[in-house]
Amino acid sequence: MEDRLDFKKELEEKSRVIGELQSELEKTNQGILLLSLEFEQAEEERNRHHRQAIESLQNKARDYQSVIENLQSELEETNRGILLLTLELEEEKDSGEQSRLEIIEQLENELEATNKGLLALTCELEQAKEKFHNIVECANGAIFTISDGFIVETANPAATRLFGYSEAELVGTPINRLFPKLDSVIEKSIKDDSEGFLIFHGKKKNGSIFPVELTFGGSQLHDRQSWIVIAADLTYRIKIEQGLKLMARVFDESYDAIIITDIAGTIVDVNASFTTITGYAKQEVLGQNPRMLKSDHHDLSFYQAMWQSIRKEGRWCGEVWDKRKNGEIYPKWLSISAVKDEEGQICNYVGIFTDMTARIETENKLRILAHFDQLTGLPNRTLFVEKLKWAIDLSDRSGQDTVLFFLDLDRFKIINDTLGHQAGDRLLCEVAKRLQKCIRKVDTVARLAGDEFTIILTNVKEKGTVKKIAQKVLDSFAAPILLENREIYVTTSIGITRYPADGGDIDILLKNADTAMYHAKAAGKNRFEFYSGYMVQQVQDELDLELDLRKALENAEFLLYFQPLIDLGSGRLVGMEALIRWDHPQRGFISPMKFIPYAEKTDLILPIGAWVLERACQYLVNWQAEGWPPLKLSVNYSGRQLKQPNQHKIVKDILHKTGVDPAYLNIELTESVIMEDAESSTQALQALKSIGLSISVDDFGTGYSSLSYLKRFPIDNLKIDRSFIRDITVDPDDEAIVSSIIAMAHALRLSVVAEGVETEQQLTMLREKRCDQAQGFYFCPPVSAEEVQHFIHTFQPIESSLSAADPA
Repeated sequence: MEDRLDFKKELEEKSRVIGELQSELEKTNQGILLLSLEFEQAEEERNRHHRQAIESLQNKARDYQSVIENLQSELEETNRGILLLTLELEEEKDSGEQSRLEIIEQLENELEATNKGLLALTCELEQAKEKFHNIVECANGAIFTISDGFIVETANPAATRLFGYSEAELVGTPINRLFPKLDSVIEKSIKDDSEGFLIFHGKKKNGSIFPVELTFGGSQLHDRQSWIVIAADLTYRIKIEQGLKLMARVFDESYDAIIITDIAGTIVDVNASFTTITGYAKQEVLGQNPRMLKSDHHDLSFYQAMWQSIRKEGRWCGEVWDKRKNGEIYPKWLSISAVKDEEGQICNYVGIFTDMTARIETENKLRILAHFDQLTGLPNRTLFVEKLKWAIDLSDRSGQDTVLFFLDLDRFKIINDTLGHQAGDRLLCEVAKRLQKCIRKVDTVARLAGDEFTIILTNVKEKGTVKKIAQKVLDSFAAPILLENREIYVTTSIGITRYPADGGDIDILLKNADTAMYHAKAAGKNRFEFYSGYMVQQVQDELDLELDLRKALENAEFLLYFQPLIDLGSGRLVGMEALIRWDHPQRGFISPMKFIPYAEKTDLILPIGAWVLERACQYLVNWQAEGWPPLKLSVNYSGRQLKQPNQHKIVKDILHKTGVDPAYLNIELTESVIMEDAESSTQALQALKSIGLSISVDDFGTGYSSLSYLKRFPIDNLKIDRSFIRDITVDPDDEAIVSSIIAMAHALRLSVVAEGVETEQQLTMLREKRCDQAQGFYFCPPVSAEEVQHFIHTFQPIESSLSAADPA
């Protein structure tokens, strides 16, 4: 009996051990749930697979639970057997000792087998516990276990690093402090039976918010619900993804075309700009070689050098001419780079190129703008200089001359102002066309500015060749140019200089050609002149003359001479024309024909003209004060004076200052001056006319002689130029012209004055033709103011003193 009690105690002790093992197994089961999550973190780098790992570990836990339950069933069965055996032993006290010992031995064997199984299971659980503990401790992801109150129960080292808390600070902390409102999300996930995986935001100890990837799952231990939460920091991954998205966007939206090939040169990707530039769709080029874009613009050596640079330096860039899908050849700027992998081996080639068609077109346009005249299409001054440099270099090598023409159109300003600037532009274009037809292909026509053109002749052997070309240019202007439905005739004056005879550089050649052109104009226009050394001296003399002219007014070197004006009807003296003279202290008297043109080129004509008007009016006042008969005073007026703002006020002020009655003043202007700008001239003349003076057109017949404008001008007199009077008695044409002018003037109610009368025969014919007035050497040459007084006192009407007149 005592033996049975000992055996029973031994069984109870075994049962207690089994109970403890069962309790340890339950704790291990809970640890398995926790450690299984970290195991998945170690096995899978991407956290989105945590849920499957948790399920797998939970399945293992259920397997272990099943084993324990089986062991518990066996243990319970064994206990029942022990109890039955005990009862049986008690009932069968008298059974034989041998049978009892056999039964005990059998039970001990069964207990020993059970004990060995429990021991093996305990070792396995300890190993799993140690393994998963190491995984949790070393995991990169933050792992939490939380209670059913959403309080953190455990946290691994990664969690402390990620959130900035110590482990002691994390344990017992509400999970919402780390993941705001996570409790409601978990509850909703359980309610909706949705997956425990989401992108969330974590909050660190310092308050900063960062993105995380959460995986969570629930576990029921006895009567208590708990959760395991695994958090992976997405900050770096999101940054990488944003970078990848940005690169993808750059690739797709880049203005430049991008083409990627593998190491064998097979196209693996292209962007949208590639399609836009080449015309090939992406599907058409994938798997192809970039050779499909090649044109015949480059030879084999070009591509060999390109790939040699790529292999040696890893890159190449330059201009390439390729072919579009439609066959068009186009330029592009291509950059090719070799892409290497982590081991430094080339794995891809990337080509980036830009279509240069628009750029080259722009450069060509800019080159044209910089080197060609936009109106005529001829080379401009910049390109002219380059062409002339090239021609000079050619002359140095060949020993033959370079010849430069400098052309300036005659009377272009008058045509431009009369017909308008658009008509003037069309005229310049026509001139450019005609000039280009006069030269050889190796020669150059350029437009410098306005109506100035140049011609460069290269490799000229004989001077006769230059003369022929110059005459050909002049002859090209013989045919009229149709502008505004009317025929316009234009001529040009040409100055010619040669290299190296006339100068050694561009500036000197251009200056000499301009000087020669100026002499061609001075010699009568519509002609050419070769540059000569004397022209330089002449120009220098003219510059000296201009300098002296500026000092003449200050030094009171100007004088007034007067020429009488005779009425041919009565033969009486009716007026005086005031004529300026220059008494130079070294050069003596200088003709107005010599210095007036220089005064016209500058503003000097304005003070000189005002001086003449005021001085002449003062003489008239003095003559009237001395009791002389009433005389009308004629004063020459320049084009500059006529265009001067408020010029009529200046005349009015002078008349007021000197006290001259405007009725005794006559302003004389040449026909060419008036016609330079007919519209503005009409307004200016009307302003002068409003003062009360009279106006005469001088040198009539030498200019336009336009009746359409003549009838519009507020004029009173026409003065027939002396060139028609000189031969009126011997030249029927001159006689006819004079007769026509007189008849026309009278028809327009204008009086006529004949200039340059020198003989009695001329006077007689003019009287017969009913000319109104005359002046000239026949009556009296221009004389000084002192001599005018003697002339007036001795003058007799023409009828009684024709024979006494002295033309000298």
